Amino acid sequence: MTTEPGTSQPASPDPSADPTVGIDLGTSNSLVAICDARGPRILESPDGTRLLPSVVRLAGDEVVVGVPAREQAVLHPESTISSAKRLMGRSATEVGDDPEFLGTRLVEGPRGLAAFAVGTSVHTPQEIAAHVLTCLRETAEAALGHPVTRAVITVPAYFDDAQRSATRDAARLAGLQTARIVNEPTAAALAYGLADRADRERRVVVYDLGGGTFDVSLLQLLPPEDGMEALCEVLATAGDTALGGDDFDRLVADHVLASVGFDPARWPELTPHTRQALITCARGIKERLSTEPVVRLRLDVDDPSLGRSLELEVTREAFDALIEPLVRRTVDCCRRVLADASTEVGEIERVVLVGGSTRVPAVRQAVESFFGTEPYVALDPDEVVALGAAVQGAILDGTRSDMLLMDVIPLSLGLETVGGAVAKLLVRNASIPARASERFSTSVDNQTSVKLQVLQGERELVEDCRSLGTFHLTGIPPMPAGIPRIEVDFIVDADGVLSVHAVEARSGRRASTQFVPSFGLTTDEVEAIEEASFTNARSDMHLHRVIDLRVNAALDVKWIREAIARVRDRLDAGYLESLESELASLEDLIERAARDPHSVDAAAFQQAKEGLDHRSVRLHEEAIASSLRDEDR
Repeated sequence: MTTEPGTSQPASPDPSADPTVGIDLGTSNSLVAICDARGPRILESPDGTRLLPSVVRLAGDEVVVGVPAREQAVLHPESTISSAKRLMGRSATEVGDDPEFLGTRLVEGPRGLAAFAVGTSVHTPQEIAAHVLTCLRETAEAALGHPVTRAVITVPAYFDDAQRSATRDAARLAGLQTARIVNEPTAAALAYGLADRADRERRVVVYDLGGGTFDVSLLQLLPPEDGMEALCEVLATAGDTALGGDDFDRLVADHVLASVGFDPARWPELTPHTRQALITCARGIKERLSTEPVVRLRLDVDDPSLGRSLELEVTREAFDALIEPLVRRTVDCCRRVLADASTEVGEIERVVLVGGSTRVPAVRQAVESFFGTEPYVALDPDEVVALGAAVQGAILDGTRSDMLLMDVIPLSLGLETVGGAVAKLLVRNASIPARASERFSTSVDNQTSVKLQVLQGERELVEDCRSLGTFHLTGIPPMPAGIPRIEVDFIVDADGVLSVHAVEARSGRRASTQFVPSFGLTTDEVEAIEEASFTNARSDMHLHRVIDLRVNAALDVKWIREAIARVRDRLDAGYLESLESELASLEDLIERAARDPHSVDAAAFQQAKEGLDHRSVRLHEEAIASSLRDEDR
């Protein structure tokens, strides 16, 4: 199949003649589906295929997509790109070992993003994804007999803003308007119609292991009641945007190399043809081991490092041992999701398997062992996500109105405050769409602009969270510190994209932005963020409290000293001496907190601050009275 992105026909004004399709843009394979009066169904290409391999070969001006590109990958390794989804929204510096999976060369593209070098041209993962999406659009148009311009596109639940934005960019290049971005596990629940089939509240886990990503979601399903539609609410989600069947393939390839005495660490020394042949062979071995106990074959490579051929034998037992650490990581995510939602294993009524990699027997056995129930696989795990996306498309078109979908935020979102602490406005696993507001002020006299840094993560300090970006609120009239009233709104839309709005209430000055960071999370960041938040919770909360006390106490000291300067001659010596003593003690605590916040007793700091606040009441009363007398004169 050949294609060029961006060749969509004009949209029809009649929605029924231009329905919203559902697209599963997968790491290994992609599909397009429709939901109409016949229900949700996968749309087939003119040659009768349903799965479109997410493989693109750039052959000069011609672009080859799908089965032909995959079948010819060994012949054209340096111009054939697969698994591009794994690099969507990621920087060139964070791709880790990914270059070793690919025959194409990875380079730094626009804004530091990872990109593919083919000949003298550079192509972003979005462009590669756009070719796949264009093929899916053309498949849908051929099957439906009219233009297709709108799509619901699914993404892993743990895709961040950058990765979701990259997905929308790819759709735009393919001539598609993204009607909604839906998390893959949630789409699976829609496909099964789990909520509208329920006769009571139920909790269901969707375990989604695809070619390049893994996520697991815990859903609460509420049946239709009193004229209300069924509710599918995501209670918690966890996962890894760089864990999937591709990693299984690489482990098999490494095992094959090690079995012939070749150090897998020398993988880059192999020719691109050999690397591509090994990965293709490893994928075939993995798939055959799902039904066979042992696989034997001969691979012709003709590589200076390996010779002309390899005799291969891999048993299912050896394969299971290879992938056991990765499978265990997925089970750890399941355990974390249950903990986040305060749910016991026994409360889970059904576990739905999604993604082609769940066909691996060791995966199914691990899931069944953890949850104590046989996984549910009534629908093809490769197709269920696309079917669910089509159902969501029908809901948006108004042709289905029997289910309400509620997704969640995967990681907490907040702002940097003075002193390097984080004020969280939206917490992890909050339902989306979501909105939260917080009021802030300035910390310096006559401050006319404020830099707002938006952060993502579970820790309490800026240095331990991930910055999504910054923007400035400027033009604030000069005022004393603490007087401006800056109100900040965080809004996460139905696609999971964050917008931030700020306004200074007294002057009306405004600023807003949509946060699309230049790169996404690294492979291990999600797990590291969550684990660190638990490990350091007590220490983080102490530091956050001390920082807040230091900032607020410094403002108190500033205001008290200004008041003393105005009315010193009206204060009796004993009161002034006690006030100065408490000021000195608090200033010492402020200095110690700035130098080493760990050494400060937060409770003692709080007591000293409150003591000075109480002691200064008389001072402020005298300062106010003095100001009134000055006005009368």
